[in-house]
Amino acid sequence: MGIAIETRLALLLGISVVVLGFAACATLSPREQEVQVAPSVLSNYLADKPEALREHYSMVMVQGPRNEVLNHMRSGLAAYELGAVSVATESFDRALQSIEAVYADNPDAAKARELFTRESYKDFKGEPYERAMAYYYRGLLYMREGDYQNARASFKGGILQDAFAEEEQNRADFALLIFLEGWASHCAGDPSLARESFAELTKLKPDFVLPGDGHNTVVLVETGSAPVKFADGTKREFLRYRRGDGVDEPRVDIEIDSGEARTAYSMEDIFFQASTRGGRPIDYILAGKVNFKEGTETAGRVLKTVGFATMAAGLSSRNNYATLAGGAVTIFGLVADGIAAAVRPEADARYWDNLPDQIHVLSLALDPGPHAVQARVLDGSANPIEGLVRTAALDVSGKCALAWLRSRTALPTDVRAPGTITQPK
Repeated sequence: MGIAIETRLALLLGISVVVLGFAACATLSPREQEVQVAPSVLSNYLADKPEALREHYSMVMVQGPRNEVLNHMRSGLAAYELGAVSVATESFDRALQSIEAVYADNPDAAKARELFTRESYKDFKGEPYERAMAYYYRGLLYMREGDYQNARASFKGGILQDAFAEEEQNRADFALLIFLEGWASHCAGDPSLARESFAELTKLKPDFVLPGDGHNTVVLVETGSAPVKFADGTKREFLRYRRGDGVDEPRVDIEIDSGEARTAYSMEDIFFQASTRGGRPIDYILAGKVNFKEGTETAGRVLKTVGFATMAAGLSSRNNYATLAGGAVTIFGLVADGIAAAVRPEADARYWDNLPDQIHVLSLALDPGPHAVQARVLDGSANPIEGLVRTAALDVSGKCALAWLRSRTALPTDVRAPGTITQPK
């Protein structure tokens, strides 16, 4: 005995409800939700973290793999500023391990990128400038240890990331990393490699005075606020940048042991690196996903319109086959709605928010022993900015010494990075 038409229609209606439910749920991903972590597990993880950063480091576990790299980047930088070198080192090692799994220069990583870029909203790996800066800070940590070979390799890794933009290769123009690659070679006693890097640097910064053979100290001063990344457009499909808030710190004067002030060279503009590829201005447009979503939505509307009309005609004429066919077409339309709802064309607006705006460099020759470094930040009119005088103790020993200062704290104002705020389960 065949199934009655009423029963068949009821089945179709039930399937429709299930599909609609799937469509509603498809817009939410459990990976985007914060999770509850057992207090004992969280306490053990935070035991070796600086007290001022424990709430920030808790986000590594609470927000999980989706934001793990970003949370390690921002917390690792703050740990570096606080002098928690081992904690900072572990954070950047973990971040770079994840980055290298996707962005190394080998076929396996290229295959991984094919999967990763299709789901770019899931796990944060950073834009090219952010990945380059992670290598920069890891290289500085190596420099502190006197490990100049690994420092050079890390700066080289950052240069490679600067050239990556998904699958495109661009001309690397991250002058700071090229300088530091040469400086690490200089410190490692390899003048030939140093000359190669400095020759490349001269092409980008012809007015920069290269370090002399007797220079044994480099001072790095970071000023300003991180570039701000935001999504724009009717479907938030454009990825745009603007310079950080309140940034007007273009010049830094440095005194060593209260001696004559010397102006550091403004070597790198992080906003420029964020908003360009190979020196060319960019705006990301996720047109593929937008077009697919719009096309699927249109298909869903058409299928539902045809399906409902066919079902109505079948019911009025008591044509069971037409009624069932209309119901099936309607379900296809609902499935298309579900697929369209699951497609997320929004640009990923998460970003590393405690980076600087600019980085200034001064290399010089100092006698062995302790020294006092003072960095005074000036505005565009060469007037000192009140409250922006930074000092650091410097011990010149071994082959090279490094002084690193910031005009603004690296401690993020919010424990959650921009764009990562989600609701707990």
